[in-house]
Amino acid sequence: VDTGIFIAGKDASLALDMFDAAKKAMVPPFQVSVFADPAGSFTTAAAMVAKVEKALEKKLQRALRDTRVAVFGATGVVGFCTAVIAAGEGARVTLVGHDGIERVKQIAAEIESRFNIIVDAADGSSDARKTKLVEANEIILACAKAGVQVVSKAQLQGNDLLIAADVNAVPPAGIEGLAVNANGDPLEAAKAVGIGPLAIGNVKYKVEFGLFKRMIESEKTITLDFQEAFSLAREIAK
Repeated sequence: VDTGIFIAGKDASLALDMFDAAKKAMVPPFQVSVFADPAGSFTTAAAMVAKVEKALEKKLQRALRDTRVAVFGATGVVGFCTAVIAAGEGARVTLVGHDGIERVKQIAAEIESRFNIIVDAADGSSDARKTKLVEANEIILACAKAGVQVVSKAQLQGNDLLIAADVNAVPPAGIEGLAVNANGDPLEAAKAVGIGPLAIGNVKYKVEFGLFKRMIESEKTITLDFQEAFSLAREIAK
């Protein structure tokens, strides 16, 4: 197939709506492949969850299912998709709102409506609230904007904390003390291990390249969204 459609932008919900509309609008033989990855969020989220899942398996002999996960930066496109993928794999996900609970409650409702997946929402608007959320969860995923620190070293003291992962490669780190190239390395401020943005990014770019390659080389029309991205990320993550 010589022609394909790539859906970008910065709105994950709109991209998914466009993705569905494109699929429904096609009538054989007038079909082309469609790949959605708004702001690189689908491939980034897929890589992040795949790296966390792999670290759980290799270092802790744990599965993602029933693991308590807090997503910081949950109002953004990466946080949205990360929550959907993790919850879809059976994790008990909480969306953390830096500006209160209202926006993340709306996002949680949209996730339930769109995917029939239940996630919780929590207020992370103060240091005290964030500390309690870190203490209550086993995995923290920082998906905030570049250059925004969402969790400090002092907050990384949860006894149940297993893994902290961050997609922000621009100083300051989203999680203080987490090195950009951390790949399951122990954190200085906690018993947990860390996964940094370069380790996640290495998988993300391979996934994005791999999906483009698959779309171009396929003899039949195919559709690719975060589900296919996560499937490929699982194969690539080490």
